[in-house]
Amino acid sequence: MSSGDPPDAPMSSSGGDDITELVVAIVALVISVFAFMTTMLQALQQYYASAAGYSSCREQVIGKWAQFTKRRMKWSEFRMEVQFEVPVIFVARAGNTRGPLGQHPDTPIIQLDGSPGNLDYTADYHQEKQKRMEEDKQKREEEEKQKRKGEDTQREKGGEEPKHQPQKQLVHTADNEKATWYALLMAVYRMEDESRKWQRGQLGYESPCQTTPAHDLVVCMQRKQRTWDSMHKDFEKPYATTTICHFVEICGMLGIYWKEFDLNNDRFRAQGNGFVVYGSHVANLGITFSFQKVSPTWFEKNRVVPSYSVKKLCFGLAPTIFDQSQVYADEPKGLGTLQLGSFGEISQTLVDYGCDARTVNYFRKDHDKARHSHLFPVPFELLGMVGALLHVKNTVFRMLPNPTIFHWNTTSFSLAHLTQDFIVWLRNSKDDRSLPADLEIDTILNAAAVIPDESISELTGGQLIEAVNRLRRYIEDCDTYLHRADVLTLVKDVVRVHIQEVMSILNWKSEAEADDALDGGRVTLRPLRVHHTSRLPDLPNTTHVDEIEEAIQTPKNARERRFVIMSEIDSASFSERHYLLMGMYVSLIRQNVVDTVCEQVRQGVQARARRASIASRAAVDTETNPSSDKRRRKVNEIWCMLMFRMLCWLRLHDFHRKDIQVSKSDVYESRMPVYIV
Repeated sequence: MSSGDPPDAPMSSSGGDDITELVVAIVALVISVFAFMTTMLQALQQYYASAAGYSSCREQVIGKWAQFTKRRMKWSEFRMEVQFEVPVIFVARAGNTRGPLGQHPDTPIIQLDGSPGNLDYTADYHQEKQKRMEEDKQKREEEEKQKRKGEDTQREKGGEEPKHQPQKQLVHTADNEKATWYALLMAVYRMEDESRKWQRGQLGYESPCQTTPAHDLVVCMQRKQRTWDSMHKDFEKPYATTTICHFVEICGMLGIYWKEFDLNNDRFRAQGNGFVVYGSHVANLGITFSFQKVSPTWFEKNRVVPSYSVKKLCFGLAPTIFDQSQVYADEPKGLGTLQLGSFGEISQTLVDYGCDARTVNYFRKDHDKARHSHLFPVPFELLGMVGALLHVKNTVFRMLPNPTIFHWNTTSFSLAHLTQDFIVWLRNSKDDRSLPADLEIDTILNAAAVIPDESISELTGGQLIEAVNRLRRYIEDCDTYLHRADVLTLVKDVVRVHIQEVMSILNWKSEAEADDALDGGRVTLRPLRVHHTSRLPDLPNTTHVDEIEEAIQTPKNARERRFVIMSEIDSASFSERHYLLMGMYVSLIRQNVVDTVCEQVRQGVQARARRASIASRAAVDTETNPSSDKRRRKVNEIWCMLMFRMLCWLRLHDFHRKDIQVSKSDVYESRMPVYIV
C-alpha cells in the first residue's frame, strides 16, 4: 500500500452505524405497529364492552331467543347498543288475529299449539332431557376414567387396593342461569304436544297438528324488541311481559293452583303438576313472577279443557245456561255468572237467585258454623245444575280449574252410584204414582239406562269416547228443554227453592229446631216413602237400609225425617249413603220444591191481580183450574231435568282434588302488566 492511500477504518465505522440505525428503525416500527394495534384493539374492546348485557342474552340464558340478539353501533353516543327480543304472552281464541302489539307484519301472532314451528322459539322437553342425559353420561365416563387413572397410580406406588365407593345417583337441579319464562314456554309447548298425542291415541286417528276450531283456547305470543338500556337495574336477565289475568289463566291451563294471592301485600304463590310460581313487587317496575319446574310433570288426561269459557273458572266465576250480554269486570254478574270464589261471593250468587236470608247467611255470617256438604259441597250441585257446558266437542279432556272454595274429592263418594240410585228412585216414584208420568221423565229413565256404571276416569279408548259423547249429548238435550220459553221462567225458582231446601236439611241440628221450623210454618215435612229396588240386594248391609225404610214409613217419624236422614247418611257405609241421599232428594226435597214453587207462583198471580185491580177471587179461580196441575207437572219435570243434568255435568267434568279457589275475581280481565323473570 502506498503512502498516499487513505485509511479503511472510517468506512467500516460508517457502515456499522447505518446497520444500527436500520435495526433501530425496524424495531421502532415494530413497536409502533404493535402499539397501534394494541391501541386499536383496546378501542374496539371498549366499544364492544360498552354493549352492556350482551352476555345476558346468550343461548344459555334465553335459549333459542338468543338468535334475535344483536349489537348495533349508536353513533350519537359512540357506543354499542344491545338489542334483543322477548315474548309478550297472552291467552286468546284459536282464531284470534290481533295481539297486544297490534297487527303488524313484524310482530305476527305465534300460537303455542304444539306444532313443529313452535320449536323455533322453545325447546322440546324430551330433546332437552336426552341432551342432559348424554351430558351426564359423558361426565360419568370422564369421572370413571379419572378414577381408574388414580387407582392405577396407587397400585404402582404399592399402596392398598382402593375401596370401591357406592355410585351416587346424579340429581338434576334447575337450570338457574336460564330465564324462567323460557321454562314457561317449554311447559306450554309440552302441554299441547303431549296432550294431543295422548288424545290421538284415545281417538285412534291423526288430527291436524295446527290448532283446530275444536281447541278454542290457546296461549299466544308476539315478539317484542327491547334494548338493554331500558332494562331494570335489578335484573340481569331479560324478562317476558304479560298481564296478571293472562298469567293466572296460563297457570290454570298448566294445572297450577294458587296457594296465596294477596294483591294488598303483593304476595303470590302457586304450585301444582310439578311447577312452582312465586310473585312479588319490584320497586319501579311492578309485579314479577318466577316460574320453576321442581318435580315430574305430565299432560295427558289431566290437561285442562281447551275452551275459552274456562278462563272464568280461574277467577272463581262460572258461566251459566242463562243468556247474558257482555258484562264488564266491575259490574254485577247476575244470573249469567256464578260467583264461587269466596263465601261472600257465593252468598251474593244466592242473593241473585233470590234465596232467603237464612240460606244466604249460611255462607255469609255463619259460614264457619254452618254445614255446606252432604256427600260433596253444595256449590258443586249448583254448578252442575246451571253451569254452562264446558267440554269441547270431539275431545276427551275433562279437567277444569276449580272455581269454588271447596275441595272436590271423589274418593268418598261415587257419581256413578248416585246416578244409578237417582234413576232407581225416579222409577219407583213413577211406579207408585208419587211422580207424575211424563215424557220428559221417561226420556231421563231411558237415557240413564245406557250410561256406563264405571267412573269416567277409569275408562280408556273407545269406551271413554263413547261415554264422554253420550254425557255431552244428554246435557245438550237437558239444555234444549230448559231453554224452552215455558220452562226457562221457572228454572230460576226451582234452583232457588232446591238450594234452600238442601241447606235447610244440612243445618238442622236438633229435633227441637225442626219442630220450631215446622210450627213456624217455614216448611212442610213429609214422611219419606221408600220402596225396595233392584239395587238393594247389591248393598253389603241391606238390613240396615230396611230398618231405615221401616222407620221412614212410620207416620210418627215424619217430623224428624230431615235431620234423621242426614244422620243416617253420615253414618252409612259407602254403598248405602248414595241410596239414602237420592231417596231424600226424590221423595222429600222434590215434593217440597214442587209445593213451594207452585205456592209462590200462585201468590205471585194473586199479587199481580191485586195490583191490576182484578178481584182476588178471580186469581184464586185461575189457580184451581187444570193449569195448576199442569204447573206441578212442569215443576216436577224441571227439577228432575236439573238433577239429571247436574249428575251428568259433574261426571263429564272433573277437578283436581287439591285445587281450591283463592279469591282473585278482582283481576278478572285486568290488563295490569306483570313480568316473568
